Amino acid sequence: MKKIKKIVIGLIGTFMMFGCTDLDEELNSSIGEGADFSASDLLTGTYSSLRELQHEQDLLPSYVHSSDELIPPTRGGDWDDAGLWRDHHLHAWTNTHAHIDKTWRDLNSRAYNAQLVLCNGDATASEFAQATFLRTFLDFFTLDLFGVIPRRACDEDLLLPPTEQVDRADAVDLFISELEGVLNDLPSSGTPDVATQNAARMLLAKLYLNRAVYKATGADGGALEGPYSFEAADMTAVINNVNTLTGYDLEDEYFSSFIPANSETSSEIIFVSKNDESGATGRINNRWHMSMHYNQQPSGWNGFVATTELYNLFEDGDVRKSSAVPGLSNTFGYNAGFLIGQQSGPVDGGLAIVELKDRQQAPLVFTEDVDLFNSDERRGIRVVKYIPNTETNITSENAISFINDDAPGNDYVFFRYADARLMKAEAILRGGTDSGGETAEGIINELRNIRNASTLTSVTLDDILDERARELYWEGWRRNDQIRFGTFLGTWQEKGSASTAKSLLMPIPAEALSTNPNLTQNPGY
Repeated sequence: MKKIKKIVIGLIGTFMMFGCTDLDEELNSSIGEGADFSASDLLTGTYSSLRELQHEQDLLPSYVHSSDELIPPTRGGDWDDAGLWRDHHLHAWTNTHAHIDKTWRDLNSRAYNAQLVLCNGDATASEFAQATFLRTFLDFFTLDLFGVIPRRACDEDLLLPPTEQVDRADAVDLFISELEGVLNDLPSSGTPDVATQNAARMLLAKLYLNRAVYKATGADGGALEGPYSFEAADMTAVINNVNTLTGYDLEDEYFSSFIPANSETSSEIIFVSKNDESGATGRINNRWHMSMHYNQQPSGWNGFVATTELYNLFEDGDVRKSSAVPGLSNTFGYNAGFLIGQQSGPVDGGLAIVELKDRQQAPLVFTEDVDLFNSDERRGIRVVKYIPNTETNITSENAISFINDDAPGNDYVFFRYADARLMKAEAILRGGTDSGGETAEGIINELRNIRNASTLTSVTLDDILDERARELYWEGWRRNDQIRFGTFLGTWQEKGSASTAKSLLMPIPAEALSTNPNLTQNPGY
């Protein structure tokens, strides 16, 4: 076992922030004493630390708030927060934005968690391969958002800034090489919270699909606006990686991928951040609290809403738009998907469902219209995608108390099979070759048929982008998709002005620049 006292000292600094695990306490209690940690322990800590990415101030604002699928309205004094949420929607962020600073730190610190495994002389081939995947997975988001990845060698002094900065044009090639180099050492199968060969193939498909985007880098290091030149060989690599995924099917019940037991029941889930019900969990409950009204069950935060552009993409009958969920809809009065119009909820311990009112006793009617700067508590279409645990206790006052609402077991989904199928369809339209002869039209209509949507007679790239919106809404891929398709700098509901190309990258946080002189700010900030 390798002695890593210097590494332990660095764990509490900028480059190390584990999630809340037993390993945290062990590491922090060992400061100054010297300690031995096995590669297995460090790998467990790395997996656990992914839970912080579920936070509503982490990947969600970067990928969803900044896109055309979500509006964060200020409601009187609620959700103003000095404009932090509005900045995402309007692409008005600066290098002192608290959410962007948190995202930069969380991604880099967790990538360094994986680096500790790679620097540990006791790592088995499988542990080394899993840590390589995790580091590359985290660095992928840093590449996508910021365009530069700080890395350090194993023998570097942790009290000094990392000396290596990998830029976006080089990083995509490096990441592909790293993953392909360890692919055969990864577990061939396993639970979705483990980095398997399937998870690596999914990430490789993402990298090949976006390779042309990352290669489009100016002399100043900034990102260039498309249209991009997608190489046929890259698109074929996307198709081949998707074709090699094994053990998955499109799920008949769409929302089963987001229920408390999703990893155990869904046939689509490839890679997740694991949450243990009533145990170690992230903040997955924010995915329903952040949109639902205070008077719904469980009581929400009355925050974020869907754009009308997103809502209007759906046909009536499409199960992704609205589905009754047993135990939820019949007991608590609302469907999964989009909530609009008069809302209902339970009384008398769930024995009856009544029409709800807002806090001023007006009918609680959710409307399409919304004002980013000044909305009342009723305005905006709400979204419930991850499903609360519907097990409840009934108090003596016939009130409902949700079981495990503070520590739910829904695993946070990073990769699922429907996304892979949509990537394959896109890659075919962009010039890739499928040895099995599938067509983009056939793939899209297979998915739409399962989702109870009408059959398309032809499929264009615009259709692919729209179908990705319908299938993957609020899952954290929209920004990435919009940049690749050339719509991210445009306008949509409550974003009336087009953005400049600088918005294709986030600013490097001021704190990072002050502590690492090797970093250079992205152009325009």
